[in-house]
Amino acid sequence: MAATVLHLAKLISESTGTINETCTTSGIAVPELDEPFDPASEAWRQQPGVQLAIDQAISAAHQLIATLQPAPLSVLRLGGAYHTAATRVAFESNAATIIKEAGGNGVHVDDIASKAQVDSKKLVRVLRYLASHHVFKEVEPDVFANNRISSCFEIGKSFSDISCNPIDKYEGTSGITALFGHMLDECAKSGVYTWEALSDPKTAFSEETEDAPLSRAFGKQAAFWDWVEEPEQVNRLARFGVAMRAWQNTLPADAMLHGFDWKSLTENDLLVDVAGGLGNAVLPIAKVNPSVRIIIQDRPAVIEDGVKYWKEEYPEALQSGRVKLESRDLFAVQPIKTASIFLLRRILHDWSDNIMHYVCADPTLSGPQVVPGWEGVRREDPPPPLLPNWGVVGAGTYGSDIHMMILHNSQERTLTHLSKLFESTGWRMVRVYPDVTNLMPQIEAVPI
Repeated sequence: MAATVLHLAKLISESTGTINETCTTSGIAVPELDEPFDPASEAWRQQPGVQLAIDQAISAAHQLIATLQPAPLSVLRLGGAYHTAATRVAFESNAATIIKEAGGNGVHVDDIASKAQVDSKKLVRVLRYLASHHVFKEVEPDVFANNRISSCFEIGKSFSDISCNPIDKYEGTSGITALFGHMLDECAKSGVYTWEALSDPKTAFSEETEDAPLSRAFGKQAAFWDWVEEPEQVNRLARFGVAMRAWQNTLPADAMLHGFDWKSLTENDLLVDVAGGLGNAVLPIAKVNPSVRIIIQDRPAVIEDGVKYWKEEYPEALQSGRVKLESRDLFAVQPIKTASIFLLRRILHDWSDNIMHYVCADPTLSGPQVVPGWEGVRREDPPPPLLPNWGVVGAGTYGSDIHMMILHNSQERTLTHLSKLFESTGWRMVRVYPDVTNLMPQIEAVPI
C-alpha cells in the first residue's frame, strides 16, 4: 500500500506542478477557494495540458483519500444523507444571497436566519457542516461568508425578487441553480426509494416509466412528464424548464454546430427536432443556415413556452414560417414523412429499451463494427494506479445514468448500446462526431 500511496501523491504533485507552471507562464491565476465564483475566472482551464492535469490530480486525490480513510468511515459517509440535507437547507433558504447582499466580511447566522425565516440554532449547524466541506466560510464563530462554491448557490436575483415570485424565480438566469434545485428536490427524494423499486417483484424488472422510484417517492403512479405537468407541480415544472436550458448553457453557444454539416442543408430540406423542447438546440442552426426549414415537436405545454422563446430570440424565423412549433404525441406515428433529418437530442435517455422497441441486434453487426469518429470520443487512458475510467473524474456519466433510472426508469447508453438500438429500429449508425467541448457527441444514423 505504501508504494501506491506514494505513487498517488507523486501524481498529485506532478499535476499541480504542471498547472502552476502553465498558468504562471500564461499569466493566468488559478482562482482561490475563498473568492466568489466568476465564470470569467475559468480561463485557466483552457490552457494546453491543464485540463488533463486537473483530471489527474482530482482522480489521484480521491483515490488517495479512499486508500487512507478507514473503510468503515467511508461506508458511513456514503450512506449518510447529511450532504443533501444540509445543501438543500442552505440553497432553499437563500443563505448565499443573503450573505452577498449584506456585504462585509461575513454575516452572523442570526441575521441570516431572521431574513430566511428559519431557526438560527438549526441553520448554524447546517452552515457549519457545509463550511467543514469547503462550502461557505465560518470566518469567526457563528459568522459566515461566501466562498467559491457557496457563491454558486446564488440564483442571480435579489432576495426580495426571489421571495416575491417563487414560481418564476429562475427565469432569466443561466439555469444552473434551477438544475441544482431539481436535483436536490425530486431527484434526491426519489433516489431514496430506488432499492424499494428494484426489489419489489411488481417493479423490479419493469421498464415502464411509471415504475420509476419517482412514483414511490411522490405517491403517484405516473411518468415524470405527466406528473410534472399536474397543476400542483407548477413550481417544479417552471424550474425544470429552466433547468433543461442549463445543459445548453454549459456548452459553447455554437456547440450544436460541432458535428454534422448543417450549412449543407438547403430550402428543400426539412429538419424535424423531435421532443425539441423550446427549440433552443436548433436556434444556432436556424441562424447559421437561413434556408433550412425547421419543425420543433413536443408536448403542448412545452410548445407554448417554445413559441414565446422564439419570439424573443429569433422572431423573424417564426414570422416567416421557416420555423414552426407543433405539439404531438411523441409515441404516435410520426406524421412527417418528408423530413431530411430527424434530430433526437438528449431524449433517448428518457426511455427504456423496451419502450424504444429495442431488440438486441447481433453483436457481430453492431458491437465490433466501429464507425468513423468512434475512437475519437474515447478518453485517453489514465496513468496507473488510477482507475481505468478515471474514477471520480469520469463518474459524471454514471451519475447521469442513475439519475435517469431514478426519475424515468430509463438509462444512458454507450455507443455500442446505441448502435444496437438503432439497428433494432431500422437505423444504422454511420458516423460519430467527436467534440472536446461536449460529453455527448453528435451521432449520425441513416435508414437501413
